Amino acid sequence: MTPAVRGWKGRVLKRCDARWQRWGTQACSSARTKETGRVARGPCTSPAWNYSNCGQNAPYLPPDPAVTQATKEQVLDALRQVIDPDLHQDIVTLGFVTRCDVDGSKAAVVINLTTPACPVKDQLRDEARKFVSAVPGIEEVKLEMTAEVRSQDGPTHKLAKHIKHIIAVSSGKGGVGKSTVSVNLACALAATGARVGLLDCDIYGPDIPMMMGLKGQPDHGGSADRPSLVPKERYGVKTMSVGYLLPDDKPAVWRGPMVHKLIEQFLSDVEWGELDYLLVDMPPGTGDAQLSLAQLVPLTGAIIVTTPQAVATFDVGKAITMFGQVNTEILGIVENMSGLMVEGMVEGAQEGSQVRLTLGSKEEVCSVDSEGRFRTVAEMFGAGGAQMLAEKHGFPVLGCVPLDPAVRVGGDGGDPIVVADPNSPIAQSFLKAAGKAAQRIAVRSFASLPVLD
Repeated sequence: MTPAVRGWKGRVLKRCDARWQRWGTQACSSARTKETGRVARGPCTSPAWNYSNCGQNAPYLPPDPAVTQATKEQVLDALRQVIDPDLHQDIVTLGFVTRCDVDGSKAAVVINLTTPACPVKDQLRDEARKFVSAVPGIEEVKLEMTAEVRSQDGPTHKLAKHIKHIIAVSSGKGGVGKSTVSVNLACALAATGARVGLLDCDIYGPDIPMMMGLKGQPDHGGSADRPSLVPKERYGVKTMSVGYLLPDDKPAVWRGPMVHKLIEQFLSDVEWGELDYLLVDMPPGTGDAQLSLAQLVPLTGAIIVTTPQAVATFDVGKAITMFGQVNTEILGIVENMSGLMVEGMVEGAQEGSQVRLTLGSKEEVCSVDSEGRFRTVAEMFGAGGAQMLAEKHGFPVLGCVPLDPAVRVGGDGGDPIVVADPNSPIAQSFLKAAGKAAQRIAVRSFASLPVLD
């Protein structure tokens, strides 16, 4: 208490608003005693006062040290509860948290993932926000998700020094849809923000130009001493193919050494720039192109394409064995044409009613929904081929893509289904397969970064 107030100790004082209340440690400077009316001098600091009736401004009160204030270490501890489901460690230990700032009740966090196509990105973001928001004293969370594809371990080859990952898309069987899968996987990865290239190594049947809607000769770059080719680009994917270099009606009647040399030039003399992923569409079989690619550059892995029937999986098994002999890991398998998607509607049908469909010699039974609509996948080429190969050789099934005329229309017209109708079930199959492949690559090439201080 001030000396003035202390002098009136024991006498009754009243509040500024004239209502009797219990006093705090000091009286308001406008409070008067009942006996003398003398002003009790001193600042109005009691929490019991009603400053609105006092006529004085409330003084600044320093923060109470007993009140919990969030710290950077508390936020990092909260983020340590977020576990990457593939690497089985928390995102702080893995080095994913590249920024963590705390300003009063606000927290700003940046999480840098190993691929923009990470299929668990939303899960990690939601968990991080939940745990940081639960830190005492944090009222606002600014969370930014970024991604940086990391190169595989080992020295970078001179032919691919700016390309982080080279992935062969291959099959031991022709006609299974390797080019369709290659194009849609490339577009799916590019849609996530990754830097993607697509190299057509099917020298004898180059289909990438048509499927990407690209024509004409590529531009020339480089210098007089070292000329180069500029890849043609669409949908965020840089492409190169022998189909750009030869007339449409002229076949490439080349022997193995010429194929080897062309693949080498496509890797060394094309201005690919910085790429996260280069997908290589391989020809059928296990011949010169596959061996040349494996000898020229270190492959991150191979994606195998098959159809469900036994005649396809029999040949695909040989391709899997070949990649094992050249020390190339199989990232996974895509089952293309895994069934025919059939949709329709029965007017007046009750929900749950069954519809019997006859497709050639095959019969399918499905149920209708509340609007009378039905959807089923008819297994035209059998089922389970990809799963059988995956279990036998120990790698995952990346996706199963049903038959749909829209895929053929998109390929013929140069508008891949992933771009033309990204929300369709077929496009979603490709998008999920691309995410799983990117996830496998990230796990394979992962090396921990320093933990954020």
